[in-house]
Amino acid sequence: MANEIVASTAAYDREKFLAAQLVSRSMIRMVAASLCDKVTMKEGAGETAYFVRYSRMYLPTTALSDDGADPANSTFSLEEFSVGLDEWGDVITITTRAVLNTKHPLMQEAMNLLADNAARVMDREIQLVWMAGTNVRYGDGSVASRVTITNTMKLDENVIGGARVQLVNDGAPAKGMKSKDAFQTNASGNFIGGGSYVAVAGPQVLQDLSRPSVSLGTWASVATYANARALYNFEVGTWMNMRWVESNFIPQFTTLGNSTVAVADGASGGVTGLVVNPLSGSGALTASTTYFWKLVRKSLLRGFGEAITIAHSTATGVSEENMEFTMPSTAGYVYDLYFDSEQGGGTGTDATLKLVASNLAASAVYSVAAVGTGATAPGSLRSSGDGADPTTIHPVFIHADESCKWVGFYNTRFYITKDESTIGNVTRRKRAIGYTFFGKAKICDQTRLLRLEVASTF
Repeated sequence: MANEIVASTAAYDREKFLAAQLVSRSMIRMVAASLCDKVTMKEGAGETAYFVRYSRMYLPTTALSDDGADPANSTFSLEEFSVGLDEWGDVITITTRAVLNTKHPLMQEAMNLLADNAARVMDREIQLVWMAGTNVRYGDGSVASRVTITNTMKLDENVIGGARVQLVNDGAPAKGMKSKDAFQTNASGNFIGGGSYVAVAGPQVLQDLSRPSVSLGTWASVATYANARALYNFEVGTWMNMRWVESNFIPQFTTLGNSTVAVADGASGGVTGLVVNPLSGSGALTASTTYFWKLVRKSLLRGFGEAITIAHSTATGVSEENMEFTMPSTAGYVYDLYFDSEQGGGTGTDATLKLVASNLAASAVYSVAAVGTGATAPGSLRSSGDGADPTTIHPVFIHADESCKWVGFYNTRFYITKDESTIGNVTRRKRAIGYTFFGKAKICDQTRLLRLEVASTF
């Protein structure tokens, strides 16, 4: 039989090709930092920044008499706000061998990746402060909590109109229209002087708004602005006195696992890969008791707690004093675990659930030996066991002027070790590159940042 050279054999003698140009990463539209007023702290002043506001005086309710006597002394008060700063950072270590065996400029790509990392962390931390704001309207404004939002409660002219009425009624000045003390205006003038609020929303919500059946004749895209004007990052248009800015780096809250009480799916609560086992041991849990738990999943690429289970229950046996949780094995996620006890007054609601572990890695095994005392769980997507819609809740952040401040010691700083022999790296076989920033966002006036939470068609 004659020898035959086939394609699979010839492949060993083939030159391997690697394109000179890297494949680009997808685009992330981050806008949070650009909407914060920057405040720089001096080093040596501690890690807490303070703000003070003089509160308005009460008005007199009685006219002056003609006896010449002065009115009674009035009073005023000061409000103080504080914010504690956080330090964030990350590091990449690169070996000499990695540099020698890589076609593309590895140190430069590491710098690019860290810059992307820092920007996402800062944007996430600002939005977490926004999410903790107390000025919030749910759905169409007729409900008082996230769990009562229905699929029909999407962003439309009525929802936006109600939001605008609230902002104006609370005295929140439009962007660029600085706050003033009380002043008289001409009859032809108006309160906001032609300025606009700035609304940040995800593409799903903006698609709801820009559909012709919803906003024909009212939506003005950037391309049709009558006059040249400075644009906000990723601004797409105006509607109802608001300039709409699009971000694909904004939380989207969804249900994790079953939307009703898990029975057929056992202790997993319908979360694929999750295992919950009551165990015998020396824990502090009480045997023969019902315990409630909730899991929140965070993507490591985004960092928001977006996928949330309903509160599930698991009963312990006569000798079981520990509850073991094995996290799902899917890479790229971490989990926060909340827990409470029926015996201790727990009801499985967000008011009683307590954080017992945060940022549990994929496949991590965590044994709960005692009921937690940490912060309460985030709001549910729906009431436990009701099986109601919607499947996703979208926040919309509407900003007035001076709605949020970013307080920091310095802007993001990048560091790279020198290519020299040092103790611990005598043979110069590795270098490190990293970043840090030191700061925190603060809402000093809740009336100036209004959060809407709505459903979407998309």
